[in-house]
Amino acid sequence: MKKILFIAAILLPLCGLSAQQPDAVYKLLRYEWTINADGTSDYHYRHEVQILRNRALTAYADKGETFVIYNPDFEELTVNEVYTLQADGKRIDMPQNAFVYQLPEECADCGRFNHMRELAMVHTGMELGCVIVVDYTIHRQYNLLYESLPLMRECPVEKMEVAVTYPNNMDVQHDITSSQYQLGGSIKSSLSTNTADDTRKFEYTVMNMPQAPREPYMPADIIPTLRIFNGTPEHTPAFNQDIVFNEASDDMGRLIASPNPKENIAAIRDYVVDNIHLNDIHPSHLGYVHSTPFEVWATGCGTATDKAVFLAAVLNREGFSARVMGENYDQVGVMIDTVEYLLDVRCKGPIEVNGEAKDEITILNANGTFEASLDTLEDGFFALQAFTPLPGEPMVQTSYLTLTRTTPLVGSACNLKSDVTYTLPKGLKMVGGKIEQSIDFPGIGSMKISAKQSGKKIKVIRSLKIEKRIISPEEYNNYRQLLATWQSFEERSILLRAK
Repeated sequence: MKKILFIAAILLPLCGLSAQQPDAVYKLLRYEWTINADGTSDYHYRHEVQILRNRALTAYADKGETFVIYNPDFEELTVNEVYTLQADGKRIDMPQNAFVYQLPEECADCGRFNHMRELAMVHTGMELGCVIVVDYTIHRQYNLLYESLPLMRECPVEKMEVAVTYPNNMDVQHDITSSQYQLGGSIKSSLSTNTADDTRKFEYTVMNMPQAPREPYMPADIIPTLRIFNGTPEHTPAFNQDIVFNEASDDMGRLIASPNPKENIAAIRDYVVDNIHLNDIHPSHLGYVHSTPFEVWATGCGTATDKAVFLAAVLNREGFSARVMGENYDQVGVMIDTVEYLLDVRCKGPIEVNGEAKDEITILNANGTFEASLDTLEDGFFALQAFTPLPGEPMVQTSYLTLTRTTPLVGSACNLKSDVTYTLPKGLKMVGGKIEQSIDFPGIGSMKISAKQSGKKIKVIRSLKIEKRIISPEEYNNYRQLLATWQSFEERSILLRAK
């Protein structure tokens, strides 16, 4: 047997993200795919995870149970071994009554997926310091492979092995998404050819990868990901012409009421998020085949890819130029003028620009004079709600932010100005006198709020400027102070009482 071996190494610099106390550690994670010449494939998975803290086994963690989803129509699950290795070296094999077959939670509320199955393994003999071992194989009646494998997990990984064996005449692509963020760990890869059975095999070995950061509002590409594919699933939606899909288009067409196209595509996206139930099933269990827009609309449910196909189809029917995209084909790109925007079918939120981070600035100039609408309080006091949120504010809730940060924060840039005068009923006076607050951090942003009474009128001037959408860890404290001060006013009112 002749072997040709090629070895490459990628080093990710150790940079010491904030030390988060892990609940567990993966001693070993192994992923192996074998693509057979007869059109079938085998997926072999193994993990050895050591329990470090009790909460790794509690209801909100996932180490005390292992769940494996499979599709009996074309997948056959074989459990190779499941056991617990206690701290003193004693091995406890899982008893048969700890294997429970059930309908996956992800497949509920959608009749199209009620044939799916899930094996729940309830681990036994667990204690601090024990190692839980799970090893199984899934044989599939197809050989398409399209995987995105995150190289960082919810707890540290001491060793991860990934291997793909495939016929020599098949083209299998693989790469690691480049990240500008230095997270630690090391990665080695190798490619070998076996002339005896005319196959090739590539392998990746990941060593000492720290646990993934868990900070809110992180960049989407913060985690390095290994991508493996031997073909691209077809996701171009064929527009279904029958009456049900036409009704879907008409129904969503009613949502297009704004002269701003961004608001219209957001309204249609929100409708899909709210009204099409998400069944979060990995595409491999469906043979990488998505449902048609008609099926999604008729059943009111679907996978993330199904929802993306449906949303793209509807947007195109409404005159937009939309396409399904994303690492797992679960996003929709929509062109407006010369800019492509990304829509997430899993949740609502700000619409991001596709491609490199761009500091698109939301601009608002609001002016006017209004009769004051007052809330009546006790003892002759009244409240004027003059600091309500302005359209275009960053969708960052400062109450979620920690005191320190190690990863960039993704927000939005804005330049908002409001100059409003409120006319008061006769005889009312501001309690505590005028209000003034301002903060200016050059290169990050500024805010200014003032409220001053003159006779029967109160003039409220507010301005918020955020200069960039990506905030570095070095800029984070100033940014958090700026935005927290601004948002604190939104919870306040101007207190008035009779003179």
